[in-house]
Amino acid sequence: MAGILDVTSSESRVAIYIDFDNVIISRASQVKETGASATVAIDVLLDFATRYGRLTISRAYADWSVKKNADYQAQLVARAVELVQLFPATRTKNGADIRLAVDAIEDLYLHDDLTHVVIVAGDSDFVPLAQRARRLGRVVLGVGVAGSISKTLASACDVYVDYDELLDNRQTLEAEAEKEDAKPARKGAVQPDLGSRTLRRPYPLINEALRGLDAQHPERGWHALSALKNQILRIEPAFKEGDYGAGNFSELLGRYTSQVEVKDNKARLR
Repeated sequence: MAGILDVTSSESRVAIYIDFDNVIISRASQVKETGASATVAIDVLLDFATRYGRLTISRAYADWSVKKNADYQAQLVARAVELVQLFPATRTKNGADIRLAVDAIEDLYLHDDLTHVVIVAGDSDFVPLAQRARRLGRVVLGVGVAGSISKTLASACDVYVDYDELLDNRQTLEAEAEKEDAKPARKGAVQPDLGSRTLRRPYPLINEALRGLDAQHPERGWHALSALKNQILRIEPAFKEGDYGAGNFSELLGRYTSQVEVKDNKARLR
């Protein structure tokens, strides 16, 4: 199968706007009493947005001179996220909200092909943005950290999800994949030289891609393998079956017959 992403004019196009200061502070406050990691999984947020189509605009808003934010710069840049600087003189809660909302509304008028807007934030100041985007005919999706989610904002979105739920799903998939990779047949596999690139585990990547196809095409029970690979390339543009020791895409899918069902060149989650 070709490794070139098929782009059509009819596909959904997604923009994601991350109130990064809000996410970092909310996550730290949430786990303060539990001792759990306050680290925010960037891939979880961006993969969720990619479920709904091609990610064409990605922006994160914060004062990037602050260490707790700057520590994430490399991860964000690696996923082609634009870092919008909020300078200390204007780095107030309302300053961040206004800048994000102005940029989002401008994008909606400049890019009429945008079909979905993802707002990663929790407070009610973004309700007018969600309402305006919906009036302009866009699907609005929200992501927030439990304990900091405004019920008003959640109601203003077409879909609102808890970051913790997304993270728990990812960790469950990673645990399953780790067990698979530990099997004797996999232990002896030759690992390719990827340089500085981190290789994502294949099963969580395949699962995320199938979830995305289910979200985009809920009427379909099965998805063509070409569509599945295209969705994987949206999530991980550097994806190659050879990095996992597979000769082709079908061979890679064949390793996960207990989780992924393949028939007549189509696939679905079991």
